[in-house]
Amino acid sequence: MEEQELKEQEIIEKQSFWKKLITTIKTKVFIINLVVSIAVVAFLFTATFYWLDIITHHGESLSVPDFTGMSMEQVKKVAADRNLEFKIVDSVYDAPGKKGTVIAQTPPAGFKVKEGRTILLTTKTYEPKRILMPDFTGVSLIQAKADMETYGLKLGKLKYIPDIATNNVLEQMYKGKPIAPGTFIESGAAIDLVLGLGQSDKATLVPDFIGLNKEQAAQTCLENSLSMGVLIYDESVVSSADSVDAMVWKQSPAKDSRLTIGSPVDLWLTLDMNKIDANR
Repeated sequence: MEEQELKEQEIIEKQSFWKKLITTIKTKVFIINLVVSIAVVAFLFTATFYWLDIITHHGESLSVPDFTGMSMEQVKKVAADRNLEFKIVDSVYDAPGKKGTVIAQTPPAGFKVKEGRTILLTTKTYEPKRILMPDFTGVSLIQAKADMETYGLKLGKLKYIPDIATNNVLEQMYKGKPIAPGTFIESGAAIDLVLGLGQSDKATLVPDFIGLNKEQAAQTCLENSLSMGVLIYDESVVSSADSVDAMVWKQSPAKDSRLTIGSPVDLWLTLDMNKIDANR
């Protein structure tokens, strides 16, 4: 009997709890507090995302202006107006464009970036970059060529003279005159080398130069211990840019001729593909 009464009392208490809860939920104060709490949470989420959107400039971008041709003063003004940064990463002398202006940029004009982005610029200098002439004497031709590329110099003509040190550099020349190590010289200058021929009359076969450009022909001469002779351009080559693209259509001596190492090879160059194809 007592156990039955306890169960009934427990049921009544549970019903009383849920009735009180439902009654509380229905009160005006509870509803107002619930609405205010939801509004505060929603406001905090919205404010947080909005703040992140501002500091990251989410979705905001602008087109990179064209800095090429501008002076440094113009670059500073345009960059400041667009809220962009810039950095000069290279300066060259032997390039198209006006001295003291921008000749290249990364990213390119029109590229979409965020504010504050750093634009990398290349300018054309008023004076050529000068370096101290290295010492290439006493090393092999292959090593000298690799060192020249490291120092920003170019391999010019090769001259061979009788000497026990075959293909070793005996003397370095600039514009036909010896140049001593430590002398200031323009970066990109062509250095001629005097090389040892060896004590015997070693010969080499002339390779096929047809279809090669000037740079490729110079490398082929180097690989076969020959020197570049006279370069003859036909009427299709009218500018320095053309001379870079022109290709060999005729050579003297002919392919497979035997020459003493160090001998020159004369080359005829053209932009006319018909000439080149006819002699392949």
